[in-house]
Amino acid sequence: MGHKKLVLSDASSGYPSFLKKVSKPAKEKSSNEPVLIKMDGAKAKDQLERLVKANPGLQLVDNYAEQYAELLLSKHAHLYSANYDVQVASIAKMLEEHYGKKPAWQLGSWVYFPWKNQLVHVLTQHDFEDLRTIRNRDLITKDEQRKLFDFKAASFGMSVGSAGALAMAISGISRQVKLVDGAVISGSNLNRILTGVSSVGQGKATVIGQQIYEMNPYSQIAYFDKAISGNVGEILDKPWAVDIAVDEIDDIEMKVRIRYEARQRKIPVIMATELGDTVMLDVERFDQEPNRPLFHDMVPGVEKLLDQPLENYREWTKHAMRIIDPSNMTVKMQKSLLKIGTTIVTHPQLGSTVMMTGGVLAFAAKNIALGQPIKSGRYVISLEKELLSDHQSRRYRRTHKKHTKVLHRAVNSM
Repeated sequence: MGHKKLVLSDASSGYPSFLKKVSKPAKEKSSNEPVLIKMDGAKAKDQLERLVKANPGLQLVDNYAEQYAELLLSKHAHLYSANYDVQVASIAKMLEEHYGKKPAWQLGSWVYFPWKNQLVHVLTQHDFEDLRTIRNRDLITKDEQRKLFDFKAASFGMSVGSAGALAMAISGISRQVKLVDGAVISGSNLNRILTGVSSVGQGKATVIGQQIYEMNPYSQIAYFDKAISGNVGEILDKPWAVDIAVDEIDDIEMKVRIRYEARQRKIPVIMATELGDTVMLDVERFDQEPNRPLFHDMVPGVEKLLDQPLENYREWTKHAMRIIDPSNMTVKMQKSLLKIGTTIVTHPQLGSTVMMTGGVLAFAAKNIALGQPIKSGRYVISLEKELLSDHQSRRYRRTHKKHTKVLHRAVNSM
C-alpha cells in the first residue's frame, strides 16, 4: 500500500514573511469532507452566512442555473435538437417557473470544499444525481441507477485502487464508499494516480476522497488511513455494512484477511492486477459461494498467514507469484521482475493500464450489483495479444514459455 511520509521536517519555518502569509490558510482548512448546506432547511440562510464569515477569501462558484438548464435540456428531447435561440428562450421561461418567487441563491444546496476554500452552488440531491447520470441512460436504467447508488463499496488500496474508486464514482456506483490506505502520494505515484504534484505527501485516501466529493458532494466517504492489520472486519461493518470489497493492496496477509472476513459476511471480492498492458480481473463470489477457497485455491493453505505472517520479501514474492501466475505476464514484464532489487526497486506499472483497471473494476461491480451472471474466476484482458501481431506468433509463444519457466525457477530458488 505504498509508504508513509519520508520527510518529517517543515520547510515553512524558513519562509520569508510574504510566503508565510499564504501558507497559513492551507493548514487551517484541512478537513477531508465538504460542508453541505441544503437551502430548504429551516436555518440554512444563517448557516450559509456564518460559513462565509468564517472563511474569508473563499472562491464562490455559482453555476446552478447552468446545471438546471442542462437538466431541462436533457429531459426534453425535442428541445435538445432545437436551434440555440429556441433553447435559450425556452430554458429562460422554464427557469423562471422553477425559481418562482425565490431568489436563485435560496434554491438547491451550497457546498463548501475546505481544501479549496471554495463555495459551490449545486442542485438538490435528486436533481444533481439525475443530471450526473442522465447520459448513462439507457445503458443504465433509472431503476438500475438507484441500485448502483445504494451499492456500498470498500476500496482497499488507493494506488491502482484509486482508478477503481474514481471509475465507480464517475459511473454513479456506490454513493457510500470506504477508502482504505495509510500511505501518502509520492512523486513516482504520479505515473498512475490521477492527481497533481501538489498532492505529493498527502494521504492517498484523502486525495481520492476529495475528488469523489467534488464529483458528487452528496457522497458519503469513510476514511481509513491508519494501520488496518487487525480491523478488516470493522472496516467492512462500520459505520455501515458494505456490499462489495475491492482489493488493490500489496500486503499478502491483508489480502488473505480481506477475503477471510468477506467470506464470513458473504461479501464478493474483486481484484484487478495490471501486468504491463494486460489487466487481470479476479472475481470471488463469496456471496454465492460461502465456502469458496480463497484466491481460487491457487495457494493451498494460504489462510495460515492469518496466524503466521510472512517472514521476509522472498516469501512475499513466492506467494505473489503463485497468486498472479507468471504465465499471465508478457515477456517484458517477466524480465523486469527479475531486475527488482538490482536496477529497479519494485514491479513496474503503467498509468494507462491502471486506468483500464478502473473500468474493469467498475464493470464487475456494476454487474454484481445488478444481479448479472458474473461468475467467480480469473479473467485476462490483454491488449498485447489482441493488438500486437508478434504476440500471436508461434515464436513469441515459445519465448514466453521459456521465460515463464525461468521466472518460476528464479522464484523457487529464493
